[in-house]
Amino acid sequence: MAVWVTGDTHIPIDIKKLNTKLWSEGKTLTKNDYLIVCGDFGLLWKSEPDGEELYWTNWLNEKPWTTLFIDGNHENHYRLSKLKTKEMFGSTVGVVSDSIYHLKRGEVYTIENKKFFCMGGALSIDKASRTEGISWWREERSTHKEQDYGLGNLEKHNNKVDYLITHTIPSSLRNTFNDVFVTDKWYDDTCKYLDHIYNNVNFEKGYCGHWHIDVDLKKYTILYNDVIKII
Repeated sequence: MAVWVTGDTHIPIDIKKLNTKLWSEGKTLTKNDYLIVCGDFGLLWKSEPDGEELYWTNWLNEKPWTTLFIDGNHENHYRLSKLKTKEMFGSTVGVVSDSIYHLKRGEVYTIENKKFFCMGGALSIDKASRTEGISWWREERSTHKEQDYGLGNLEKHNNKVDYLITHTIPSSLRNTFNDVFVTDKWYDDTCKYLDHIYNNVNFEKGYCGHWHIDVDLKKYTILYNDVIKII
């Protein structure tokens, strides 16, 4: 079993990076291997399934691996909340298909004997140009209830996990960026919440998307086009 991770796919905009012509290692995987998308997955976007959604669902189902994803800010959160659920990896997941699963906010999942804490959601800085319920959902940002739920789950694991899978990054990492990344994305209480986790939870590595760059910040890696193996 192997676990790979990548950034936003914004289906269908950025999913091309998962074409095995670009990611040749994908051809060697099986359904017992997992690819985790760090938010802005984008598959369930319209209010009802349409031809494009069916095409990309089938496209992913036919890939040799199993796809896992957390939610980003650019998701139809209403659709995600209505998914059927099942127990998987020691916690609850949302079921898109038998090859595509939503990893929920605040859960700790055990995959290949490694613990993954997941927290989706972030602030959309372009929401003023979007329409609520059609291209923007206020559930994009994690709630205090979800955040408290996550802290409670971390406590059950003695505040020790192997990996953090998030959509955005802790606010304290702002100091590692130059002026190019001065953006309203930092004015997000999810970043502040993740800062608390960053400073109080024992973890090996964190991975996120959201920023549309590929950069390794040592303790945290931001992903966009890169697809990397972590287990």
